[in-house]
This record gives sequence, structure tokens and C-alpha cells, in this order.
Amino acid sequence: MTESTNTPSKKFNYGPLAVFGLAMALGPLTALSVGSRYAPEETFERANAALENAKPTDMFSIYDVQGVPAYASGKTLGDILASSGVFGSFKEAVDTAGLSDTLRAKGEYTLFVPSDEALAKMPAAEREALLSDKDKLTALIKKHMIPGRHTATDLIQSETVQAMDGSTLDIGPSARFNGHVGVANAEVVKTGLYASNGVVHVIDRVIQ
Repeated sequence: MTESTNTPSKKFNYGPLAVFGLAMALGPLTALSVGSRYAPEETFERANAALENAKPTDMFSIYDVQGVPAYASGKTLGDILASSGVFGSFKEAVDTAGLSDTLRAKGEYTLFVPSDEALAKMPAAEREALLSDKDKLTALIKKHMIPGRHTATDLIQSETVQAMDGSTLDIGPSARFNGHVGVANAEVVKTGLYASNGVVHVIDRVIQ
């Protein structure tokens, strides 16, 4: 009589396959951002190498809006702050600093905006001190402003940007944020809120 043997089945590791699928469908950066939480180190390194060798057209450029989209032609950066419902604290700071007219005027700016939740992370005493010192407040707001319209792809492809307060900010995918895009000490959590005079990217904390 032949004895049957039960061979333990091997579990297939779907992690690398999932990241490869993401890379094929959405580009290496997206695979890096989403898949890095599940993929082994070797897969992460391959995705990172693909990112370094990629061209802008390989990534998010097909999803970026070039110029001013029709839905945004009638609203300004100031309108976005006023109507969003989640940027009230930053709008108050902009108004206090006397920069409201700048965000409603013609021109092109990229604005990194911390949500009300992000601003609430600042100690209350520090917030009050800023609101009572117009010069410091103005400098802080300008640190969140960059001349020109910078899309998601531009952020990915950049290493540094010059803010309107004169400071140089590190920008781009960062290991600090698990491969996601960061600017200085803040992570970009939402991109592409378009206006006639620029674009808003939402960040998770105040840029220092």
C-alpha cells in the first residue's frame, strides 16, 4: 500500500506582484508611495531606482492640469481659502498679515496650506504670538507661498524651491514621509486645488 504524503503548500508572496502592477498602471512613484508599506526591501529598491531613472511624462504629468481648468477660471486662491471650510485658521492668518489682496490678484502662486487640524497642532501661545506680530506672521505666510504654478509632477521632480520669504525649502519624495512628497517639515496630503491665479496643495503641518 502506498503511503500518501502531505506536502505543505507554499504561500505565494503577492507583495512584489502588487507593486509591479501599481508601477505599470500608475508609474513608479505611485507604486513607491502606496506599495512601500507592503513590499519587501528589494522591491522598494527597484521601485526607487525606476523613479530615479524616470522622466516626468512617466509619472503624474498625464494627470496634471496644464494651465487653468474651466471650473477654476472664476475663482482665486483667496476664494479657495474662504470657501473650503477647512482652511479658516490659515485664512485668518492671511487676512491679519494683509495678504488677502495678493491671493485674489492676477499672477500665479503655489500655496501650501495647512488645514485647520494641522494648525491646531501649534501650541496656542505660539499661535497667539504670531497673530499679534504682523511681521513674523507675514514672513510665515510667505514661507508657504512659491511664485509660479507647481503641479504634483513639479513637486515630485523638484529637490528645492524658493519660497516668497526668501528661504529655500526641501521638496520631493522623502523617506521621512514613507516615499510621499514633503515640503520642508510637512507632508503634502492633497494636491491640485486649482484657481485662476495658482494652485493649492494641502499639508499636514505648518512649515517651519
